[in-house]
Amino acid sequence: MEDFAAEMRQIRAAKEAAKAGLDEALPVITEVLTHHWSTGGGRRMRQIVWSIWNGSTLISLWDALSGLDYKLGRAAAKLIEAKLAGALESDEILRRVLEDSGEFARYDQAAADTPEDEEVIYPPLSVSADRLRELADSAAAKEARIEAQHRAEVPESARSEEVVSFS
Repeated sequence: MEDFAAEMRQIRAAKEAAKAGLDEALPVITEVLTHHWSTGGGRRMRQIVWSIWNGSTLISLWDALSGLDYKLGRAAAKLIEAKLAGALESDEILRRVLEDSGEFARYDQAAADTPEDEEVIYPPLSVSADRLRELADSAAAKEARIEAQHRAEVPESARSEEVVSFS
C-alpha cells in the first residue's frame, strides 16, 4: 500500500510540474498562432495544437517537432507533457488558445471555402494527396490480408454470420 501511495504522490507531483510548464507554454503558443501562424514554425505548432484538440492522427509528429526552434519546441513539449500528465484537465484551455489566436476563425473560413461534399482539412496537412492515396491503398491491402489470415485461422464452424472488420 505504501508503494501505491508513493506512486500516487509522484503522479500528482508530475501533474503539478506539467501544469506549471503549461502555464509557461500557453502564452508562447498563443503568440505564434496569433501572429506567426503562416510561418514554418507556426504551421507546425498549429498541427500539434489541433491534433491534441481534435485527436487527429494525420500529422507527422517528427515533422512537426523537428522544424520548431528552441522556444517553440519547448512550448510544444510542455503542451504534450501536460496532455500526457493529465494537466490539460478540460477542453477549455485549448479552446481559449484556439479562440484567442484566431485559429477558430481561420477554421471557419476554411470550412466556408470547402465544398459541402468534401471534408474540411484544417490545418493544412504536411503530406500530399498522392501520398495519402498511397497510404490508403496500402492500408486497404493490409486490411484485406489480415481478414484473409483471420478467415484461415478460424474454422468455418466457429465463424458467425457477422462481418468482421478491423477498421
